[in-house]
Amino acid sequence: MSHTPEIQVLVGFETTTGFGNPFQLDNATYGKLDTGTLGGVQLVDLTSMIRSINIKRGRNRELEQFNAGTASVVFYDPTRILDPLNTASSYYPFVGPRNPIEVYADGVDIFCGVVTDWNIDYGVAANATDTVARCADAFTVLANQAMDDWTPTAQASGARVNAVLDRSEVRYQGPRSIDTGSSTLGAYAVAAGTNVLTYLQTVMASEQGYLFIAADGTLTFRGRETALNATPTITFKDDGTGVRYQSLTNAYGDELLYNYIQTQSPAGAVQINSNATSIALYQAQQYSKLDLLNSTTAEVDALGEYLLGRYKDPQLRFTGVQVQLAGLSAADQASVLGNDLTDIVSVLKTFGTGTPATVTQTLITSGVEHSITPASHTVRFTFESTDGNSYLTLDTAIFGKLDENLLAF
Repeated sequence: MSHTPEIQVLVGFETTTGFGNPFQLDNATYGKLDTGTLGGVQLVDLTSMIRSINIKRGRNRELEQFNAGTASVVFYDPTRILDPLNTASSYYPFVGPRNPIEVYADGVDIFCGVVTDWNIDYGVAANATDTVARCADAFTVLANQAMDDWTPTAQASGARVNAVLDRSEVRYQGPRSIDTGSSTLGAYAVAAGTNVLTYLQTVMASEQGYLFIAADGTLTFRGRETALNATPTITFKDDGTGVRYQSLTNAYGDELLYNYIQTQSPAGAVQINSNATSIALYQAQQYSKLDLLNSTTAEVDALGEYLLGRYKDPQLRFTGVQVQLAGLSAADQASVLGNDLTDIVSVLKTFGTGTPATVTQTLITSGVEHSITPASHTVRFTFESTDGNSYLTLDTAIFGKLDENLLAF
């Protein structure tokens, strides 16, 4: 019999005695011995109160930044334990912004972040209260931080990400997974007041990599090699042999058509890369990125050539699938729940007429959405194209042959 995954929602509250005032170092009131109460945050299981959950993570389009992941969790709360006005609540006065929240499906993380708003609909009846927790992932913390002035050393893009997170005025406390990266960034001064998230996203653009918060709350930086010669970890099919999807969308337009690329870093002048054949076919379509951090003009030029190779011709690409988990086997449900941002997938579409009879594309996951009610759990993935070029990869039978594959920069 079909079933949806078991959902669990945990919300963190202070755990002082009676949820009283916690001991706080250097605080004139609660920093006194024998005054505050030792405690911390305890995650409380509120699953039984859930009406619905909606989660959205990822980005809208290639070459854009990844957005902060968001979630909306609706609780049925007739006893008002999540009402900040209710002094009789066992959680009073600790229902407020920045309560940590974690959402699991069959034990798999699908969202980790903090509550940014508690919105309450009291309704007409006195005991008919719905409380909506609006949530965001750790990007919301970085987006509200700024750096002091400093000058980093020339370093790999991954090392630059770590250097920012380790700054004394940032002190990022969450888990992180940082690739080395393939680009070298220059020793360019950072002005006081520079927004932390904006700067990290500039590092991402200089690498042409990926910066996002994973489903389990890990701040993740992936180098551009993630999408080179990619091997799928999950296969979506409509012929009964893979993970079955409900719907498939595709796109074939000029939104990612760029044949005249302008790039620049403080290392030197603007670098121009263009393709005359593409311009003759489609007219000039410009893409400019003039705030890069790469250490040399040669690397800036190579990055422009890389972008030109990817975007000088329009591509017909599958852009998303929607999956209803209730109709899948436990193994397929686990595969879907485990598929996260930048994971590689394969999508097969069969046709009843025309040629070819099937089309298969290898894609990179760029967005994940969950829509959950007691009787339904749908997941929608959005995809981007992997780099269709073949790049030299040492020690592989297919991509390790001389004179057959391209060199990546």
